[in-house]
Amino acid sequence: MYPESRVESNEPSLPSYELTPDQVHGLTERLLNLESVSAAPDKYRYVAVAVDGDSEFANLGRYIEKTVFDEAFKNDADQMAEEYGPYESASRFYISIDRETIQPSGVLRIIQNSTAGLKSYDDALGEPFFAKTEAIKRQSGMADLDKVWDVGTIAVPREYRAKEGPVSILLQRAMYTDAHDRSVQALISIVDNKALVKMRSKFRGVGIPFGRLGKSKSGPYLGSKKSHAVSGYVPEFYEKMSKHRNSLRGRLLARYALGDALDRLVEGTQDDAIILNL
Repeated sequence: MYPESRVESNEPSLPSYELTPDQVHGLTERLLNLESVSAAPDKYRYVAVAVDGDSEFANLGRYIEKTVFDEAFKNDADQMAEEYGPYESASRFYISIDRETIQPSGVLRIIQNSTAGLKSYDDALGEPFFAKTEAIKRQSGMADLDKVWDVGTIAVPREYRAKEGPVSILLQRAMYTDAHDRSVQALISIVDNKALVKMRSKFRGVGIPFGRLGKSKSGPYLGSKKSHAVSGYVPEFYEKMSKHRNSLRGRLLARYALGDALDRLVEGTQDDAIILNL
């Protein structure tokens, strides 16, 4: 099913954002050959695996993060390590693998509360967002930070971004179902304006119900010209997104722009993907 493995003599350290092509191939091939992953039906081109930050496979996620954010925002490996270093042990990675090319095809990182805190929460309190602490605490699901997940990154390489392709939807669905199963109450994030439109907009996007975090402002952030600090109340996601999908505009978007992305995101239909927790 998979090509013969190439030998990589130097395994990447943990954590690492700099992987050679051979290291990427070797880690991906080993991941695909795990019994739980290789058992997935051949009809699924993509699999999404969820791994903790101390897993060797988490470096595939870090590699995608660096590759995508360096291209988009000039965030190189050193800057990624500086920004996310304090949160590595509290991170969980949802990694999409393309089984046809044997390459990682996207990643979504969530950060759980720890002694380091939540990155997006802490960053939103400062410039340029100036979120208000008391306003944050009054928002649904934000009273207990141990039940809040910080969506630290969503990164999909250019070749997998067409419309609302299976990779981005697969990653968001994997994260949402895991959050629901673990009784997470709220999601927070700092998101570039263009990405947020695709995620949140009911007129052009899939309608993820993110709102402004703690009366925050918008502004430049880590190379993005305009980003927003946002939050969403997880128990409301299914109802609100289902309503959007079933609306006239949602049906028109599904027909002419998003294909079956709304169905896959809301209902978890998996015509081209499967989700695995490792």
